[in-house]
Amino acid sequence: VEQTSRNGLPAVLLTHASGSSALIYIYAAHLASWVCGGAERLFVSSTAEYGGGKAIRGGVPVCWPQFAGRGALPKHGFVRTSDKWRVLRTSTEPYPCVVLELVDDDETRRLFPQPFKLQYSVTLEDDRLATDFCVTNTDSKPLSFTGALHTYWSCDDIDKVAIKAPAFAGATYLDKMLSPPADVKSASDTISIGAPVDSVYAGVSGDVVLEGAHASPLTIKNSVGWSDTVVWSPYGDEGMGYKNFVCVESAQAATPVKLEPGEYWTGAMEVVP
Repeated sequence: VEQTSRNGLPAVLLTHASGSSALIYIYAAHLASWVCGGAERLFVSSTAEYGGGKAIRGGVPVCWPQFAGRGALPKHGFVRTSDKWRVLRTSTEPYPCVVLELVDDDETRRLFPQPFKLQYSVTLEDDRLATDFCVTNTDSKPLSFTGALHTYWSCDDIDKVAIKAPAFAGATYLDKMLSPPADVKSASDTISIGAPVDSVYAGVSGDVVLEGAHASPLTIKNSVGWSDTVVWSPYGDEGMGYKNFVCVESAQAATPVKLEPGEYWTGAMEVVP
C-alpha cells in the first residue's frame, strides 16, 4: 500500500503479491486502475480531466446520492466530484486495502441538506477485487438516496463483448434510448452492443459475466445491497472512445434506499477474473 500522486492528484496504490494492482484517487474516491492477469480491466478516457470539480471520465465513478438525473441534484450526485474525501485507513493484512470516508459539511448541505457518512473500501484479494460502499444516516430524520458504481470496463473491441446473466432473460428493463424512455421485456440472457445503449435492469443483480472484453471473462458479483444493473454504451461516439469500453454498473437506481436515523446500507461489488 503506497501513497502516491498521479495526474496531479494524491492517490493510493494497492499491489498484491500475485502482480495485480489498483490505483484509487482520493479525489472523488475514484478507482481508476485495476490490473489483473497482466491486463488493465478498467477504461479511462485519454481526455479525462482530473480534479477541479470535474468528474473523471472512466474507472469507477461513485454516483450518490442521486443516480443520473433522477432528482434535483447535479447528474449522478456530487460525491464523484468531491475533494473532501479522506483516507480513513489502509492495511496490508489480510489483503491490501484502502478505506476512504466522506462526511457532510457546509458545502454538501447547500446541495443536499442532510447529514451523512460514506465509507468506501477497495481491497485486492487473492483472486478478486472487492469494493464496499457504506452509507450511514447520521441525521435525526430519514435519509433517501439512489446511486451506482458507474464502472467503465475496458475491452479490446466492443463488437465482441457479451454481457450475460440468467436474470436478464425475461427481465423488464427501462430503455432510456427510447423517446420517451419506456419499459421493454428482455428476450435473452445475453446483451451484445451494436448501437447506443442506456438500460436500467431493476431487480437484476447477482452475478453478471462480461465475456469477450479480454482473453478471459470477468464475473461482476453484486452480493449485497446493489439491486439493479445498468448497461451503458455511447456506441459510435469516436470522441468518447466507444470501441474500448462498456459500462456495466452496480446500481440502486430504480427504487431509492430509505434509512432511518442511525441505520446504514452497504453495497458490495466483487469482480472475479
